[in-house]
Amino acid sequence: MTLKNIHLFTFEMIANLLGLNNRQDSNNFWREFQACEYDFGNFLLRKKKLREAFPLIEQQVLSAPLLDLREHYRHFCHNYPKFKMSYICFVDYCRNIDTVKFQKQVKGMLVKGQSQVDAIQLVSEVLAECNTNGLKRKEIVDIFPEVEKDDKEDKIRSSFLKDVDSYGKYILTMFLVACGLNYSVLSMLFGLSKGTISNYFHKLSFMKGTLLHSVNRWSGEISVDEKWIKINGGRNYVLSIVDNVTNFPLYFDLVSDLKAETWKLFFQRFYHLYGTPELIVSDGSKSLAKGRLAVFPTVKSQLCKFHKFKNLLHRIYNMRDGKKKDRCFKLANGIFRNTTYYGRKRAAKTLAEMGVPGVSEYVKNNILHDWKNLTMCLTSNASERWNRKISKAIAKRYGLKSEKFVKQLITSLWLKEAINNPIHFEKCFIEDIDLPRICQENLKVCNIIDIIRRKLLQGVA
Repeated sequence: MTLKNIHLFTFEMIANLLGLNNRQDSNNFWREFQACEYDFGNFLLRKKKLREAFPLIEQQVLSAPLLDLREHYRHFCHNYPKFKMSYICFVDYCRNIDTVKFQKQVKGMLVKGQSQVDAIQLVSEVLAECNTNGLKRKEIVDIFPEVEKDDKEDKIRSSFLKDVDSYGKYILTMFLVACGLNYSVLSMLFGLSKGTISNYFHKLSFMKGTLLHSVNRWSGEISVDEKWIKINGGRNYVLSIVDNVTNFPLYFDLVSDLKAETWKLFFQRFYHLYGTPELIVSDGSKSLAKGRLAVFPTVKSQLCKFHKFKNLLHRIYNMRDGKKKDRCFKLANGIFRNTTYYGRKRAAKTLAEMGVPGVSEYVKNNILHDWKNLTMCLTSNASERWNRKISKAIAKRYGLKSEKFVKQLITSLWLKEAINNPIHFEKCFIEDIDLPRICQENLKVCNIIDIIRRKLLQGVA
């Protein structure tokens, strides 16, 4: 401050005297005083003028409660230019909106079908707007791993969705890797180095999230299973959920153990992405059952009859008494292949009462005990087929070195399934993928002929 060109106080001194955070705060007050044309009355009323904006802010936010706050701020500044406020000030006013009004508005929109909630988008906005850190942030990211995105990746994703054709070479690379071709063969087909092919393969690292948000149709019946794979010498597991009617994979995750907590987190992620299924088919894993009951306690579940049948036959094969062995085989077939419910249960009770060591105990503890989960006589063949496709893709590799590659490899398999089965999608980027044309634009025909010629010569030799 000055008086007749004499400096009385600096902004830093004023901030210290008034208990402000820094000298910028006192400078801001001075600038506001200047903007009021050095009128103390207008300066003291400036907050009151801003308070008059709250009803307008509340009305705008409630009219579109799922819109991003930054978009709301832009619209407000455009529609009401007389209110000069920062984005932080706008957010502070939004925090004062009546929660009851907000909840009623959202519920009304959902009931009328005017809006659909995207859980990932909403949580992403929460993390962006709030200073969430530490354990709470870790808990959120554990359930929604897709919300933490790199800014560079977001730009690539947005440009990819706008122009799929320009990324055709990356899509083709992922598709061919999913078909079992390695980097050496692809480098010859494209006429590029293996390093460039690797970059192509990993370029669309966001493809899993894009597929997750693009699936609009599924039957409501799911098949759940796990598959172990070895990554860099360690044992890991691919947990998968597949549509039990169409055999289309809906979700997968790569984990390091099969504990109940791991399955619980896996089912939680599926629930937030797809909602509650109508039926769950799985094997007899106890940890899987605990995780399922923690998330879907009221959903009907069935155990795979093939797993039970296979385990029972394994015990019968070890029997030495030929006649009793044949009798057990007939009853075992009756448990799982009789056409009537009572015929199957009668065969199970008869085999349990025979007192055969190992066999009767298994029927009592693992079949009759779980009988209500075997009444529909279903199998988890849908997830088993998906696991076989993963095995086939992995078998083409000379060892798996990183989790990043495995996740991208399984995502490539999923992309391949999506291109071949577009019925699960509605108006998404899958419709814009024209693989024959992409092949013509990127693969070199002369290189393909050379590869075929080499294979033919090797066969002759």
